[in-house]
Amino acid sequence: MLPEKPVWIWKGDPQFALLELVLLVLFFYLSFRFSAYLTYRFELVRMHSKRLDRLAFRAGCNREERDLLQSFYSQLDRRHRVLLAHNHAKEYLRQHLLHYISSLETKDFPSFLSLVSKFLGTANDPRPILGIREFAIVQAGTKTYFAQVVDPGFGEVRLKLGWNGSRPPTPGNVRVTVFRNPKGLQTIRGEARWEAPASLYFLPESL
Repeated sequence: MLPEKPVWIWKGDPQFALLELVLLVLFFYLSFRFSAYLTYRFELVRMHSKRLDRLAFRAGCNREERDLLQSFYSQLDRRHRVLLAHNHAKEYLRQHLLHYISSLETKDFPSFLSLVSKFLGTANDPRPILGIREFAIVQAGTKTYFAQVVDPGFGEVRLKLGWNGSRPPTPGNVRVTVFRNPKGLQTIRGEARWEAPASLYFLPESL
């Protein structure tokens, strides 16, 4: 049997009950908007990730190299992720790669070098080694650095290192490794002259 008087969900002041209802609706609305935003961001990141993987696949990168690229992609902030995943990818890598390479483990340098070389197209460049602006691995004593050839040439070339803040090695013999198809990784020995903590001039013994 129904009661004679209506039963209120909230007991007490009706105005306070109305305020609680408004706050409850506002809470659900904001929760929905926040959830929708997170879903959109997740889908956008996943879409960019897939597009970047397709770009790497077209460049001839294998599964290991593409996984390494995805790992590198995941450490970037939002703006740089968008840049890397779109048509600015090659220019972005040339300009900003050394800023992020410090988080990469040394053991991954060879795979990352082949990945970047294929992605940027330097792996198939017919010009002589160190004759183009390309990335390389520099081994000086017990230290290993990821570097970029910024002043290419047929004699002494200048390389910029992915600097991690440690003390630079003393000048002397170093080994520079680059990637070229179809031979793969190629190492050149030579003399180094340090211009600054993150930059050196390299004079190869022979090419």
